[in-house]
Amino acid sequence: MTLLPDAIDAIEAHSWPGNVRELENVIKRAVIMADGQKIGAGDMGLAVPEADAAMLNLRQVRDEAEKGAVVRVLSRVNGNLSKAAEVLGVSRPTLYDLMDRFGLR
Repeated sequence: MTLLPDAIDAIEAHSWPGNVRELENVIKRAVIMADGQKIGAGDMGLAVPEADAAMLNLRQVRDEAEKGAVVRVLSRVNGNLSKAAEVLGVSRPTLYDLMDRFGLR
């Protein structure tokens, strides 16, 4: 199965209040609902995000990019904070500050 760009955009834009379990359920449902080997945002039942003026705010864009990077790296290193800090090129105290700022503890 392949995720189409609109599906990836919808996944990134969704707030995921149910965290990983919600994401798992959405992906499982999408695999069942998809026609063929490609999954779109419609298959997942997620809204396709619209480009809005808020995304032109550089501080918000930077914060979202930083949060996304921290989340992805923490996932890849299975939560090992020392490795995550090393991969991100920041000190552990800086990583702790980022995690606090983004509510990732």
